Amino acid sequence: MAIEIENQLADAGYSMLGDKGSIGNLILSILKSENTRYLKAIPFLIYKYGIDSILINNVDKKTQKLFSALMEITKRIFQELNISRNIPEHLNFKQEELDSYLKKNSISYNEFRDEFELQLRNENKPSLFIDRQKIYAERELQMYLSQLFTKKEKHIIKRLLEDKPISRTDYEYYSRKTKKKLMSIIGLQDFAKTIYAKTPGYDENLFRLKKKLEEFLEEKSEKEISIQKFFIWDKDKISISYKKKGIEDQLFHTMINLSEIKDNEILNLLNKYKEHDFQ
Repeated sequence: MAIEIENQLADAGYSMLGDKGSIGNLILSILKSENTRYLKAIPFLIYKYGIDSILINNVDKKTQKLFSALMEITKRIFQELNISRNIPEHLNFKQEELDSYLKKNSISYNEFRDEFELQLRNENKPSLFIDRQKIYAERELQMYLSQLFTKKEKHIIKRLLEDKPISRTDYEYYSRKTKKKLMSIIGLQDFAKTIYAKTPGYDENLFRLKKKLEEFLEEKSEKEISIQKFFIWDKDKISISYKKKGIEDQLFHTMINLSEIKDNEILNLLNKYKEHDFQ
């Protein structure tokens, strides 16, 4: 189902779609997928093509309730943008019921409106490859911003980008938080590229040894232990530096004779790993 929906929503503005019947069937497929990424397309599909709500009456109550919530979102978007369209009347949500439903299902009105406005700005299907690239780039930008910034910060950034004024409260918030994040992003560009190019390595045996040594030390301690580093000393001893849970700002040290360790798995692993710094 996801692939079919993806294919039908691939072009900007969803302009590949045909008559209202096919729109109704597509919306049914989107509702049944419960995928927020696809659900965000519904307000624009209704704006562009309308919908016959009779198609929705033959589905289960859960899907009908989701459809009704999205109709309320669509109605609000149209009202705020002064768009005149007929919205199908379905289940009538009271505002507090709607807010509770949206919160419970992690549905954000602002994200739906942002997607609608993006599609509205690009209502005419791009005819050139470069135009399509601009649309896809804007979608990617919104995705990346959502990963790094709060909704409030995204709102402030959007107003700054559009050269619109912000309130004093937003200005103070921007100066205190958002601007520092932006400065960090600028300063970390080269560093991020270097780290991103590396492939994380995981040595299961090394961390198995760490865990076993921690369990060995915890037998003599009342607190949970986290080993920071160890090394073999004089072939028959092991030096261990560790921290105790609740006392993370202090580093403890111990020297243990290997003869005290009776666990053959630990001894075999120490033959392979003579030292390591986990910090």
